[in-house]
Amino acid sequence: MSLIDKRSIMQVLGNVMKKPSLLEEERYRLTKEDFYVEGESSFYMIIFAAINNLKEQGIDEIDLLMVDSFLSSYEIQYKTFNDNDGIEYLHTALENAHIRNFDYSFTRLKKFSLLREYERQGFDIKGVYDDSVINPVEKEKMVEEFDRITIEEIIEIFERKQLDIRNMFLTDNSKKTQHAAKGAKALVESYKAEPDFGVSLIGNLQNTIFRGAKLKTVTLRSAPQNTGKTRLALAEATDLAVDEIYDLKLGKWIERNNLEDVLYISTEMDADLLQPTILAYISGVPESSIKDGICTDEEYERVDKAIEVLGRSNLWIEYIPNFNTQLIETVIKTHIVENKTQYIFFDYIHISVQILEEMANMSKGMSMREDMVLYMFMFRLVEIAERYNVFISTSSQLNGEWKNVRDGDQNLLRGAKSLADKIQKAMIAFEVTQKDLESIEPILRNGFYKTPNIVYHVYKNRMTKYKPVKIWLHVDYDTMRIDECFVTKNDCTLIEDIEPTEIKSKPKQKDDTKFVF
Repeated sequence: MSLIDKRSIMQVLGNVMKKPSLLEEERYRLTKEDFYVEGESSFYMIIFAAINNLKEQGIDEIDLLMVDSFLSSYEIQYKTFNDNDGIEYLHTALENAHIRNFDYSFTRLKKFSLLREYERQGFDIKGVYDDSVINPVEKEKMVEEFDRITIEEIIEIFERKQLDIRNMFLTDNSKKTQHAAKGAKALVESYKAEPDFGVSLIGNLQNTIFRGAKLKTVTLRSAPQNTGKTRLALAEATDLAVDEIYDLKLGKWIERNNLEDVLYISTEMDADLLQPTILAYISGVPESSIKDGICTDEEYERVDKAIEVLGRSNLWIEYIPNFNTQLIETVIKTHIVENKTQYIFFDYIHISVQILEEMANMSKGMSMREDMVLYMFMFRLVEIAERYNVFISTSSQLNGEWKNVRDGDQNLLRGAKSLADKIQKAMIAFEVTQKDLESIEPILRNGFYKTPNIVYHVYKNRMTKYKPVKIWLHVDYDTMRIDECFVTKNDCTLIEDIEPTEIKSKPKQKDDTKFVF
């Protein structure tokens, strides 16, 4: 056997002929390369390609004559099919195929396909499967271990090899030494030409407090469950990415110069669960109306326009329910290279099984406390932001003490208060309580402001003098439109001298062909 199991190939081909819909399931993703046999004809690849094409035509069950008829239109492939007694082979495959064997055969097929790819890339795969083993006892032991190991574990073996090599040869380039005055004059002159701000956040008060969304920074917004961490981040990601939005006050679409390159990494919700929120934000149409299918004709026109606006954006969603720091960095690097991503929103920091395994491997099997694991994860995000010149915003859960405090800070972070140690900006989002409303009643009394329903307790801010402060907001959770109300000190006294900062992005060229929907 040369990194192939022909019995597994027969089982897979026979089962997908009986039930082509298997190929539509994400967990059973197959390509023609999975059926490659070194030194032989492309017989198995040709059969799979024929089955896949017939499946695309909507056929529920594929028989021998269908495959034969399809391939007869392709002279070279049809000759290979007949030279290998294709009809007889498929007859045997259909007779022996049993759906109960499909998972095992599929997994075995993919394992060998994976090893062939690693071997093609120059990796030594003998530690996983050595086809040169002759001794029957050793061979049986190796096959048993190969059957036990998962695809994910095989990938981790080779990722660990790469990580070991990286750690051996990659030195710490973060160390820098210079005289304190070096470049100071040029730095001040650069601020005159272009003040030190990132692109605009949602709200000009936050622009003043945080200097916008600056590259090479990490923001942590923690909150209790059901406060809307995901939806708040999704609104901010969308606001950065789109060049047009419906203004509910003016009753018309307004153009903007945003069009930033944005990645939203979700760990709990797939893209189709996030899209209604995005469309509601762009169109101003309530998400509940979109989901219930009860929009007015005018609202549906706005939603259709929102889809067009979203289509020309460079907003990408990655759904990664099982992740570790290496995978997150790989995903981010991929989007930086392929999509020029600079603004990244990571759903929220929590411990996964994969992270625990990764940290155990890095620590040579030593157990690590939850706070240490979380700290190292956040430290990795800070490294990514600085190394790749990107903005990262993420969130975390709170511990049970949040119900008993007046002012939020790092002591409320679940698992590790050290999460906030290395980052530039950190806040806690709370729903506004009756006690809060009583505390700010003198401010609301003049009638200048909306009644807030969310308050950000900003406890860390390396960007400006504004800390600790509270930013009071009104969030319409059906459209995720966010209005800033005012900013107070922690004792809820109004900060009157804070001036809002409007940041105007430089115009960017629209690309109407960015995504076809």
